[in-house]
Amino acid sequence: MSFRDDVLRFAEKVERRQKDIFVGCVNGVRTSVTEGSATTGAPGQPVDTGNLIGSWQETFPSEWVGEVTTGVDYAEPIEEGIGPHGPITLRSGVGGFHSVKLTRAAWQDLVNEVARGVVHD
Repeated sequence: MSFRDDVLRFAEKVERRQKDIFVGCVNGVRTSVTEGSATTGAPGQPVDTGNLIGSWQETFPSEWVGEVTTGVDYAEPIEEGIGPHGPITLRSGVGGFHSVKLTRAAWQDLVNEVARGVVHD
């Protein structure tokens, strides 16, 4: 084993962990928005039919870009808690409003949690 081999192995380990943290953060965002998270304080999506919660997708348009999106037209009113006629009454026994905002606000906490999990594996 040479010093060069040790450095190459270490670099590979760092790259692997970096990618694991990145993918874990994208997955953590989707989970926080859809199911809720103690780390972010997000309540997750309210569920009536399951259409909204099931519509959130994580994609990777390029190597270091991850997106969590939905195409459901009523996602924004649910996020804001305000519909076309004013405040929305939450009737679901699970989930709530502002999951995207709360996830964004706690982004660094989510990253720290994911990184701790990757480094300790």
